[in-house]
Amino acid sequence: MADPASRRAYAGYGNGQIHYRIAGERGGMHPPLFLLHPTPKSGWIYERFMRRLARAGRVVIAPDTPGYGASDPLPDMPAIADFADANLALADHLVAQGLIDMGPVDVAGYHTGSVTSCQMALGAPDRVRRVIFFSLPMYDAGQRAEKLALLPQWPQPARDGSHIQRMWDLVGSMCDPRVDAAWLHRSVTENLRAVDTAAGYGAVYAYDLFAALPRLTHPAMLVNVGDDLYEQSRRAYPLLPRANVRELPELAHGMFDLDTELLAGIVEDFLG
Repeated sequence: MADPASRRAYAGYGNGQIHYRIAGERGGMHPPLFLLHPTPKSGWIYERFMRRLARAGRVVIAPDTPGYGASDPLPDMPAIADFADANLALADHLVAQGLIDMGPVDVAGYHTGSVTSCQMALGAPDRVRRVIFFSLPMYDAGQRAEKLALLPQWPQPARDGSHIQRMWDLVGSMCDPRVDAAWLHRSVTENLRAVDTAAGYGAVYAYDLFAALPRLTHPAMLVNVGDDLYEQSRRAYPLLPRANVRELPELAHGMFDLDTELLAGIVEDFLG
């Protein structure tokens, strides 16, 4: 069976617009699923993955976080709660447009997207059914304070373009070695589109996951992959005693394109 095509569109939000990808048609057996990306990427990372998940009769939405991809930035320095509110507003828009049914949605996030998924469930518990975390940035208070203090020193674009080479080298060092040059090029391009790369990290560092996760009552799953948050994600295990935890240390950045079928099966088994 061929996977459904994904479409792209915009929704008005505040004084700007949210760009999103959507696959699947309303009226299926499953609640809509939001896929939230890491900083500083966009919903692009889920294009193949969302089409595969839509095959089972599920509407799948991959928004670009405000300030990333093709979404306009928020007017002030954003907090995770602002990102969560933007996604809930997008859900309202999709209901109004007849693209999804009214009711709770499922949410899955990766890195920053995981934090936003947590806040969506805590801030609007009746609007979220199940939550999936692909890695969690479990920094304690001291680590978060140190990282916030370093944000003003975030690297800026260099006139000679050397910042692009540095980013290429960094992204390449963090990705699965199976990714090809074309994927790496697109990945770096998505990073460079960010209006303020540091803003998403600042929102994450200001958010206390150690306090938030124990408050989560929704059915949850943590998929801990072998990326740069593998050890930090393990700190979440005792805070999510009822969660379904999967360790996949052989996976890394690029996994949604390289290990699509494996991850789709894990998601579908959990969401039902």
